[in-house]
Amino acid sequence: MSDAGGPGPVAERTAALDATTRRFRLGSPRAWAGALGVLAVLSFAAAVPLSLLSHELDSGVIAAVIGVPCAVVGMVVSRRQRENPLGWPFLVIGVCLFLSTIGADYAVLAYRLGYRLPFGPAALVLNEIWGPSLVLFAVAILLFPDGSLPSRFWRGALRVYGVWFAALLAATAAAIAGALAAHPIRVDSNGGLAGVDQPAGWFNAVQGLLILVLLGLSMAYIARQALSWRRASGERRQQLKWLASGAAVSIICLFLAASSSSSSPGNGPTLCVMTWPVSRIRRWNPSTYRCGYGSPPVML
Repeated sequence: MSDAGGPGPVAERTAALDATTRRFRLGSPRAWAGALGVLAVLSFAAAVPLSLLSHELDSGVIAAVIGVPCAVVGMVVSRRQRENPLGWPFLVIGVCLFLSTIGADYAVLAYRLGYRLPFGPAALVLNEIWGPSLVLFAVAILLFPDGSLPSRFWRGALRVYGVWFAALLAATAAAIAGALAAHPIRVDSNGGLAGVDQPAGWFNAVQGLLILVLLGLSMAYIARQALSWRRASGERRQQLKWLASGAAVSIICLFLAASSSSSSPGNGPTLCVMTWPVSRIRRWNPSTYRCGYGSPPVML
C-alpha cells in the first residue's frame, strides 16, 4: 500500500504482469497468431537460402508469391479482427507453403545433389504438406468475407468438408509412411516422394475420390458466393466484385498457362496462375478496422 492508501508500485507491476500473462496465455488465439506469425517469418527466411543452394528458384518464388500475401493477410486479420476466423486459413496456408518449400529444397540437397545431411526423411514429410495446404483455400472461400455462416446448411457443409479433408490427410500420411519404408527411398527431381507425388494403387484411387468430393464442395462454395451477388449491396457488393474479378483473371491465366505449357513434362514446370482475394485494410477511424479485398495474381 502507498501512503495515500492506494496500491503500491509493486502491486501495480504485479497487476500489469498478470494482465499481460492473461493476454498471451498459452492456447489463446492471440498467442497462436503470434506463434504462427513468427514461424512464418522464420520459415520464409530459411526457405530463401535453401532455394538458392538447391537451385530450385522456381519453388522459392512460387512459395513467396502465394505464401507471403497469405501469411500477411492471415496475420493482420487474426490480430485486427479476432472474431473473424477467415485469417486462420490464410495464416496456416502461408506457413505450410514455406515449410513445404524448406522440405523440398532440403530433400533435393540431401537426395539429389549428394549433400550428406541429416533429417532427410523429415524434409520429405514437410514437402508433402504443400498440396493439402492449398485445399484450405476452399474454406476461405466459404468464410469470405466476415467468417460467419448463418445458415445451418452451410455450417453442415463445412463440417463435411472438414471430415473429408481429415480423410485426405490420413490417406496422405499412410502413403508417406509407405514411401519412407521402401528401400531405397524414391525421390523425384523436385524433392518429393515419388510414391506420393505420382500415386499408384490404393492411394491413387482413394486420393482421386477424396479430391473429387472436395472439388465438388469447393464448387458449391463458389456458387454460394455467386448467388449472393444479387442480394448484396454496398461494401459487400464491392467485395464480391473483387472476388469475381479475381476469378476472371484466374480463368484467363489458366488458358494462358495451358497454351504455353510444354508437351513434355521434363522440359519444365507448367505455371498455373490463380487469383485470390488478398486483404487490404481500410481505416475508418482510429479504433475500427474493416477488411476489404483485392486480388493480385499469385502463381501456382
